[in-house]
Amino acid sequence: MPVIDTYTLFGSWPAGGADLSLERLQEALKGQDVSAAIAHSTNCVFESTPRAISELRKQIAEQPNLVPAAVIDPTLLVKPWEFAADVAAQGFACIRFFPEVHDWPVSGYLPFEKCLEAIAPSGTPISVAITSPGQITALARLPQTANLPVILAHVSEDCISEAAAAVPDKENWYLSTDGLHNLGLIEELVDCIGGERIVFGSTAPRGSIVGSLDYVRMSSLTDDAKQAILHDNAKRLFGGHLGNH
Repeated sequence: MPVIDTYTLFGSWPAGGADLSLERLQEALKGQDVSAAIAHSTNCVFESTPRAISELRKQIAEQPNLVPAAVIDPTLLVKPWEFAADVAAQGFACIRFFPEVHDWPVSGYLPFEKCLEAIAPSGTPISVAITSPGQITALARLPQTANLPVILAHVSEDCISEAAAAVPDKENWYLSTDGLHNLGLIEELVDCIGGERIVFGSTAPRGSIVGSLDYVRMSSLTDDAKQAILHDNAKRLFGGHLGNH
């Protein structure tokens, strides 16, 4: 069964000295039937600038199985929405936001809202790291997310009920598996939001891709549901950004 991993990463990691090199990422992906992996550079997380984005594209260009994802910090630049429009026009698979890491609120934060407005015409999916209750609710209430593809990533256990409440009403919203660990949870979520609204993400090499894959493959879901989560949903969501993968 082919796999599209919608959440991988590489680069430096100041805390803990983990090896997140491109070589380590490729080693983690090897032998796991991953036809494509969407990857962002941690350097872009810590330095969300045009220079960092340009370096990301150069690094990914040499890795045919990797598809680049951009990162935007709406607190960093004077007009981050102009940067967002430029990034969206470059054809990245998705644009990631990290509210907790960059210390900004999802609710009532105009720079973020203007970034979404700038991204919307391109139709580029956005990925938002969900780490505390209230973030999904705030995101759902933003008119800018009405037609924009949204991926909820890193969803912590205390935010699962919010995802279950919000995703069914948002046809363009998806939940990433990278935050799911509890036995039986993925089956409950498929019953609640539908197997077609969940995409596979591992956070490799920081996270275990083997464990992430086993979580889906060893579940009691039907083979069709597993195929949708591991491959088909991402193929539909990211479309041409994945090339021939």
